[in-house]
Parts: sequence; C-alpha cells; structure tokens
Amino acid sequence: MKLFVLIAGTFLLLSAVCLRGYFALVPPPEPTHNGYLSDILPQSLPEWSVVDHDMAESPESSARISEFLNFDDALFRTYSNGRIHVGVYVAYWSPGKASYRWAGAHTPDTCWVQNGWACNERQYSIPFSNKNVAFELAEFGVYEKEGKTQQVYFWHLVGGHAYSYKQNDGHNIFAALIDIKSHGLNLRKEQFFIRLSSNADIVTLKKMPAFGTILESLASLGLTKKMQASSTLL
Repeated sequence: MKLFVLIAGTFLLLSAVCLRGYFALVPPPEPTHNGYLSDILPQSLPEWSVVDHDMAESPESSARISEFLNFDDALFRTYSNGRIHVGVYVAYWSPGKASYRWAGAHTPDTCWVQNGWACNERQYSIPFSNKNVAFELAEFGVYEKEGKTQQVYFWHLVGGHAYSYKQNDGHNIFAALIDIKSHGLNLRKEQFFIRLSSNADIVTLKKMPAFGTILESLASLGLTKKMQASSTLL
C-alpha cells in the first residue's frame, strides 16, 4: 500500500512538473474578443427599457464572489417591456485567465440555488436557435424564489464551444486529467459565461423582434454552432 501511494504521488508530481513546463513554454492563444460587452449588447431597443446593474446584484454573484471570479469583462443588463423582463448576464475571461471548472462552476445550479432559488426543472445540452441559425447546445433550468419564476438558458463557452457537465457534490480530484482528456493540453482557451433569464417562456420571447436583436448580439460573441475539431477531443 505504501509503495502504491509513493508511485501515485511520484506520478502526480511529475505530471504537474511537465504541465508547468508545457504552459511556460507554449503561450496561450490570442483572444478573439475585442471591445466591451456593454457596447456589443443592445444599449437601447424600441419600446423596451434597458437597465445596467452592478455584477454583484446578479443571482450568480455577490461582491466577494465577483472579485474572486476575476473577470476581464462582464455585463449584467435587463430589458423590460411591460410585464416581460429579460436578464442578460455575460462574463468573459481571456485565454489562461481562469480554469474551465472554476469559471463553469458559477452557474444557476450552484449560485442561484445557494442564494435561495429552487430549481424546479433542469435540462442539459438542449438545441437552441435564432431564425434557423443553430446556437451551441444550451443548458436550461426553471428557478423559483419567493413566488417569482425564471426560465434560464445558459452557456459556458470554452474556445467557442459549449462546455457542459453535470455538477456533482464535492470536487473531483481527477478534474484536471478529465479536462485534459476532453480538451488536450490546451487548457487556456478564452471563455464566456452567457445567461439569458426571463419570466416569459422562449416561445413568447421569440415572437418579439427585440429578443431576436439580443440573440444576434450574443451570436457575435461566438454562440453560433461550430464544428468541433477532432483534435480538441484527444
């Protein structure tokens, strides 16, 4: 047993040293996102009111969490038309800024629930489109708090592709190796976390031209479906 522990420890140590050397010698990829999220998302829409909020006011974040997330850019903006409200939350990390699991852990599954929201429905990796243009597969959930219900679609984009995994209790000690299996040694791609939430269902929203405008702006961030190169799966 002691021999096994020694061998396993040595293997993990050598793996860590090799990875550190790889990352030191190979620079991260160039970012594709330029400009500011606040300029990319619609700042005004006919017959809609638009309000920007501090990131700490979102269900995902508190002031302390926002600081730890270490965004390069972020936006929390709400659009309202009568009784219909649409919240758009976008966070961006440049290549190498945050680990995939750290950035992807702050989803409604964790942060909303920890802030008192109940998850009444959850669907993983479901199709999503706008005007017959396919988006990356979306995560979907219905959350409720104090009698208010929100239908939520969200994506964690890693290098332009949706990164989806069902969160389990606790942390997986082999998480880094799992990520390497899925993405290869390039674990420093740029990332977006994009969340759409509304008190209206998606069928109702898609009948509203303004919502299509919001989706088109999100598509410009790389949300449209792309063919995944086989090398990223090695």
